[in-house]
Amino acid sequence: MDHNSNRALEDFVGVMGKLKAIIENENEFLERGLPATLLATTKRKSVLSREYGALSNEVLDTSVDQLLADPDLQVKLVAAGAELQAMSKENRTLLERAVKASRRRVDAVMEAVRASADAAPEELSGLGIPADDVAARGDR
Repeated sequence: MDHNSNRALEDFVGVMGKLKAIIENENEFLERGLPATLLATTKRKSVLSREYGALSNEVLDTSVDQLLADPDLQVKLVAAGAELQAMSKENRTLLERAVKASRRRVDAVMEAVRASADAAPEELSGLGIPADDVAARGDR
């Protein structure tokens, strides 16, 4: 077993662990109903995903003999990969749900803006919003 195959496997497992940690944190965040726009992990997750893809190819190129010779390692890698895949699927579902919720909030705000634009000036002045002619003059 050479140093390159060991290093590739170690790097691969390390990146997999980092990805799992980020996705787990994101999923907890999203499950609490917080907006996806507050996530600061998107860029890091993207970088790690690309690294994960490159390292998986490197593992296949350098570690096939080691993997074939170690059934326990095969099982561990397959299980870890399946767990990461399940976490990623849940992450996509939660992100889609968060994006839909954000869209609903934006739509509600836009509807309120449209409703206020259609409101009579006397209705707006009661809310502290100047009527168009007052706003145009800059008076208050």
